[in-house]
Amino acid sequence: MDRHTAENLLQTAVGDPNACFRPGQWEAIDALVNRRQKLMVVQRTGWGKSSVYFISTRILRDRGAGPTVIVS
Repeated sequence: MDRHTAENLLQTAVGDPNACFRPGQWEAIDALVNRRQKLMVVQRTGWGKSSVYFISTRILRDRGAGPTVIVS
């Protein structure tokens, strides 16, 4: 999955064709879906952690992966 395609998913999810990732969001998604790393995201409220979780889960589910466990 490349950044552009993932940003298209973000834009669809939020209903804004101009939406783009904040610094660090794509790197987190890339670590999860492309490099299959375990990841803990610690950021302030409003940073967009849920976007990271939901976009990553969508990509993995589209690839045929099972459920995603999120501890928040």
